[in-house]
Amino acid sequence: MTKISVISPVHNEEDVIEELISRTTNVMKKHYKNDWEYIIVDDMSTDNTQKIVVSLLRGNSNLRYIRLKKRSGQTGCFKTGFNRSKGDFIITIDGDLQLLPEDIPLFVEKMNSGYDIVNGIREHRRHKLTLRLASRIFNLSMLFFFNCPVLDAASNFTGFKAGLVKNLNLVDNDHRYIIPIALRRGAKQIGEVVVRHRDRKSGKTKYRTYTKFIKGGPEIIMAWWRVRSGKYDKK
Repeated sequence: MTKISVISPVHNEEDVIEELISRTTNVMKKHYKNDWEYIIVDDMSTDNTQKIVVSLLRGNSNLRYIRLKKRSGQTGCFKTGFNRSKGDFIITIDGDLQLLPEDIPLFVEKMNSGYDIVNGIREHRRHKLTLRLASRIFNLSMLFFFNCPVLDAASNFTGFKAGLVKNLNLVDNDHRYIIPIALRRGAKQIGEVVVRHRDRKSGKTKYRTYTKFIKGGPEIIMAWWRVRSGKYDKK
């Protein structure tokens, strides 16, 4: 069985982190015995997230906790998680429980059948209309700039063959462009699965719609240039 690494970036998720870890751990134990790891990458939480995760490390040898030394956003979390992971397959899932850990086997099944990338399509999204509109524009932009062949490029629930995302010097908001980067690095077989989406149980979303609209255009152009220039090609 191929070893699987699941990575969740978190920041101030004290109200859901214990449930997130419990549910993810239960899913992985049920389906993959001991051939997996779950990496929590903490973007310098200021609440009790660190204390809770550290308390759960005891007795769970498959759980790993990495706390960043400075605020680095999801891009920094993904970069660190990718480079520190040990699995042949890497699956990213947000840490707010709007996406369900119970859907992880959908990704592994497809990757086991030969897919290089498997992306999640969020069914019946619970986000506000303005955020869904911003995502629609982002998906169209991804198709235009990168010919990105997925329907929900912003889902952050994605599986990769590890070699496609290792040793990447990600900058800015490059976590939003990992699929085009992986395609540039040689990914051929791209699959999609429909995943469930739930209301946020507590806390506040980290996404700001106005920021997406204002910064989105220049950001995607710069990302397109970095990818096109070969910055992320395998050496």
